[in-house]
Amino acid sequence: MRRSAGSAESTWAGGRAPPHASVRPNRVLMLATIFNMPYRILRCAQASGAEVYALGNAGARALRHSRHCRRFVLSETVIFGGRDEGLALEINCLVRELGIDMVIPGCAPSTRALIANRDLIEAPCFPLPTLEQFDALNNKWEFARLCRELGILMPETRLLPDASALAREIKEQGLPRTLVAKPLSRSGEGGIVVLDGTDTEARLEKINYRPVLVQAFIPGKDIGASVYANGGKIEAFIAHRLWHQVYSVLHDSSILPEVDKVVRHLRLDGVYNFDMRLAPDGAVYYLECNPRFFYKINLSMLAGINFVERGLPGARPPGNDLITAAGDVRLPKALAYSLVTSARCTRRDWAMAGYLYLDPVPYAMERLNLTV
Repeated sequence: MRRSAGSAESTWAGGRAPPHASVRPNRVLMLATIFNMPYRILRCAQASGAEVYALGNAGARALRHSRHCRRFVLSETVIFGGRDEGLALEINCLVRELGIDMVIPGCAPSTRALIANRDLIEAPCFPLPTLEQFDALNNKWEFARLCRELGILMPETRLLPDASALAREIKEQGLPRTLVAKPLSRSGEGGIVVLDGTDTEARLEKINYRPVLVQAFIPGKDIGASVYANGGKIEAFIAHRLWHQVYSVLHDSSILPEVDKVVRHLRLDGVYNFDMRLAPDGAVYYLECNPRFFYKINLSMLAGINFVERGLPGARPPGNDLITAAGDVRLPKALAYSLVTSARCTRRDWAMAGYLYLDPVPYAMERLNLTV
């Protein structure tokens, strides 16, 4: 099974050289509203050999401290995810000034903004879904409907108008099983409330959004899968789990065919990440889809697939990357523990160490909770 040209062995020490010294590296402009996830995307782009520039709001300003960011420009507009001719003008000015080859997103708002304005942008944009596809997949209720349509296993799911409606149901009918309340489109674990009969009233008060998606809680493990798609065909795939500071590749033959159903049905382009639960009986329940770059994208790169590189001009590796077997990627705490217990350090351990410590300022800022 072929390994990506952006594998850990070739990218950990600050990026591989372009294939020919005479060829100018790609110049990439990244949009961002925050720091933490865009920083990981920046590192993946730079590891492909690209020069990375950033245009962002104040929340992304810390990107300028990375040695891998050639220049950070504070945007004069708020990147909110909608149509914005002012933002497109800012992007085009930088495209001309810097000779930008491709514009890429760094977070959910900038992804939607890039989709909404790409017809106004003078440089190619990273492969992305349509606006309709993005909004549907970014909405957990619409994704649940799609899963039902395609016969993909998911928890029992309902949509209630607000927290008061959920509170009334619990008061009238009790809580027969553990439930999970979620907002429709927040990323990460933002807004998630688990209702298991403990401090129910206090937990209901934490639900500050409407409507409320309510799902049956599935015991088991949090897992995920990520793909790069081109014209409805999966060209790169990895299933993964992050547990106790160790990013591991999963070996489950059922996941790729189910993800493929979504990609083929919608004829998707770009990068997508799916969050799932692996139940004790081995069943995989699908929870949500992120139609964009994802938080663990740097760990996928260190495991063997650089999803950002896949879409850059001239840098896309030929063939498919369907990784189903790879070594673990250990984060610092797990690495320290392994060195104490076994005194063994793998290539990927050195790759992770280089990734973190050769760009020390951003790493320190994250550790001190100075970024978002």
